[in-house]
Amino acid sequence: MSITESAKVEHRFLPSLNESYTDGIIITIIIDCYFGLNYIKKSIESVHRQEYRNVELIIVNNGANIEISKYLEDIYAKSKNTALVIFKENQFSWDDTEITNAICWNAALIHCRGEIVSHLSYDDMYSANYAGKMAKLFNENPGCMTAQPLVVSINSSGDINKNSNFLLHNNRPRYKEGKQVALDFIQGSPKKMFSSPGGCLAIRKKLLLKYNGFEQGFDIFQLLKYGIFGDIGFDSGAILYWRHHDKQTNRQLSDRGYIDLRNYKRDIKQSDIINIWKSVFSLHEVDLLKKYFKSELTKLPFKKVRYMVSHKNVFGVFFVFFHTAKECPELLFKVILFSILLPGRIVLNKFRR
Repeated sequence: MSITESAKVEHRFLPSLNESYTDGIIITIIIDCYFGLNYIKKSIESVHRQEYRNVELIIVNNGANIEISKYLEDIYAKSKNTALVIFKENQFSWDDTEITNAICWNAALIHCRGEIVSHLSYDDMYSANYAGKMAKLFNENPGCMTAQPLVVSINSSGDINKNSNFLLHNNRPRYKEGKQVALDFIQGSPKKMFSSPGGCLAIRKKLLLKYNGFEQGFDIFQLLKYGIFGDIGFDSGAILYWRHHDKQTNRQLSDRGYIDLRNYKRDIKQSDIINIWKSVFSLHEVDLLKKYFKSELTKLPFKKVRYMVSHKNVFGVFFVFFHTAKECPELLFKVILFSILLPGRIVLNKFRR
C-alpha cells in the first residue's frame, strides 16, 4: 500500500499545541496505540524523557477504547512537541497483520516535522539518550542514511532477559556501508553485522518518502530496502528495550499456526525491492537476494512447526498443516515428516549435550 493510498484512509491529524525546538535535527518518533495501556504509558514516557530537545512524538490512536483514547488525549493536551493522529476504526487485520505499518505509520510520516523518523512499538522503550545518540550519528556523517541503537530484550515486567544479547550480533563499527551489512545479513550473517528485531532503524525522512514510506513487511525491509543506501550508523550506548510478552501479535500468530507466505510474497513484489537492488548492486548480488527470499519462504512452515513442538502445542501443529496445505501444498508432506521426526531430534540433541 503506497503513501498516497494510506492517506486516503479516514483519520484526523492534530498538530502539536506547544512546540519548542532548537536549531538542529528534529527526530520524529511514531507510536501507534490500540491496547496495553500500561505498556503504552511506559513507551510514551520513555520518549518524553529524552535528553535531546528536538524530539517530536506523534501518537497514533488506532481505534483504541475509551480509556486509552482519554489517556492519549490528555498526553497530547499537556505535552510539548506532541502530535496526535486519530483513526475511528482499528486498522489491524488478522488477514494482513502488518497493514497498520502502511496505514498508521504513513499517516504520521506525512505530517511529521522530523528529518529523521523512527517507530517505537507501544510495548517497547528507549533509553533517555536515544535521540541524542541518533542525532549525533546523522550530524557527524552526512552520508549516514539510517542508524540503530543497541537492542536489549526485556520481559513483560521490564527486566532484562539475560540470555539474549544482541550486541554480540551487531559486530560493526560506528559507521558501515549499508550495502555490506545487507549482503552479510542475506548470506547468513557470518560477520554478525546485523541481527535486530522489528523496525529498529531511524531513517532519513527523504529516503522514506522516495521509496514509498512504511509498508507491510517493514520488519523485513528495514535493512534490505533502506539500510542499503549510504552508511548505517550504530551506537551501542543508546538502547531500544524490546519487550517480550504473551500478547505480542507475532506470538498470537504463531499460536494460531499462521504462516503468512502469501503476504510475504506480496510484500516482496509490492516493495519493488528486487528492482531497487538492481539499481545499486551487481547482478550476482541481486541473485543472492533472490536466493535469500526463496530460502526464507521455504523455511517459514518448518519454523512454525518447530515453535509448536517446542511449546508442546499439538493443536498448533495441525494449524500449521492446515495453513501449509492452503498456502504452499507442495511443502505439506515434508512439513508433516519434519514434525514427526522433530521430537526425536530434540531429545537426541539434549542427550548429546
